[in-house]
Amino acid sequence: MSQLNVDKIVSLSGGGGTAEFQLASNGNFNFDAGTFYVDSANNRVGIGTTTPRTTVDFATTDAMITPKGTVAQRPGSPVEGMFRYNSTDQTFEGYSKNSSTNVLEWGPIAGSGGGTPDQSTNRYSDNYSVNAVLKSDGTDAYWSLDGTDTEWSMARIWTHGYVGGGYKNSSPWNNVNRCLHATDTCTNLGNTLDRSGAYMAGSFSDHKHWFHSMENTYRGNSNYTSGFSMVNEAGISHLSQWDMTVGRASMGSFQDHEFGGGYSYLVGGGNARTDAMNLKTETMRTTGFPPNQDDGGVDPTWGGNGRLMGWNKRDNTRQGFRWANESWTSWNHGPGGNGWKKILATMLGHMYVGTGNNAQNGNQKCDDTTGIQMRGLNFGPMGEENFMTGMRKGYMLGNYNGSQNNNTFKCNYANDGITNLGGTSQPQGHAGMSSAHCSSASAISTINDAGTILRDYGTSIPNF
Repeated sequence: MSQLNVDKIVSLSGGGGTAEFQLASNGNFNFDAGTFYVDSANNRVGIGTTTPRTTVDFATTDAMITPKGTVAQRPGSPVEGMFRYNSTDQTFEGYSKNSSTNVLEWGPIAGSGGGTPDQSTNRYSDNYSVNAVLKSDGTDAYWSLDGTDTEWSMARIWTHGYVGGGYKNSSPWNNVNRCLHATDTCTNLGNTLDRSGAYMAGSFSDHKHWFHSMENTYRGNSNYTSGFSMVNEAGISHLSQWDMTVGRASMGSFQDHEFGGGYSYLVGGGNARTDAMNLKTETMRTTGFPPNQDDGGVDPTWGGNGRLMGWNKRDNTRQGFRWANESWTSWNHGPGGNGWKKILATMLGHMYVGTGNNAQNGNQKCDDTTGIQMRGLNFGPMGEENFMTGMRKGYMLGNYNGSQNNNTFKCNYANDGITNLGGTSQPQGHAGMSSAHCSSASAISTINDAGTILRDYGTSIPNF
């Protein structure tokens, strides 16, 4: 057999777009100036490079198309480390050890909607992850802020709050009580609202507390809103700009706080419209409303709020409401029960949602970003609760357990336990109330427009 010994074979380049190739005596092969290169000394192949760094080195900026096929088209004898695109599930998958079953098997690889979620320092982002814990609902991974101090949870130090309105038997109230969180005491501020209301809801900013559907009757229907000054701790003259655009009966509300998006959303009470109140301008929106509720907003309805979402429950309807784009979404993980059982919000990533119907046992601790149920609880037989949000604890200041009452407890956010309170911890000035509305307040709430501090309820986080 004849043999030809040369140092290098080089194709003719140029003319007609013919690609150049070189085959060197050391075995290296170079096609089209590095489009495809074989480094024979190191047994490496380069795509787009003549100095491959690994067995196969793709030195390009576009993409690589992997093998693609259905579940049925997977390799018949898979080898550990294989990966491909599963066209049935529309996701990347790899053949590796499942740590749960200790078996080699096919499983999804991070791609769109999988793997570790994006991270963000923006506290209003879905991906806010400062001090967060990575969790999963069994399908998707997400960041949980449950029990964590963040810029969001510390934006205001709630030191006190107010509870007003509500009713006993067929008598609605216009009474307001202050609840001081450091001492767990309520103080009667008198019949200071310009109207009374039962089965109403409310909104609050840093300086004012509004009470919606104040009808001066028992179980009426109204669009009227009463105002209360946290600065002066007294009712204030009515302004028509506070009024809802429709009348409502047993309604609900949830809000993105003034230091957040600054809107309160008012729902239900027999009307499908979603009203929106600007907490900064203190004005009810009259055009460009958010979408209506899916179920027509039949009462009773109640809501709760979290960092990114508001939550609404009524009979068999469970919905979430996203602040960012003012859109409704299904609350697939919502607990059962009707809107008589209310929601205690926290600033720590979870909320306590009543289950069952009025005056029944049952509560669920839920993640306030996903709505996922985290833990079953029992605060006792009750409904129409007056829930107030604090920093490390929340309050129930009166409810209906067969009759309207002033029964009071505080809930420890750290362990979900409750402590029943009596005496001066209970609301004063009436023989009982349910279906009232509560606000939360901070040191900012005691400063008037001139910058004068009118009263001091502290600036540090109250202990449980």
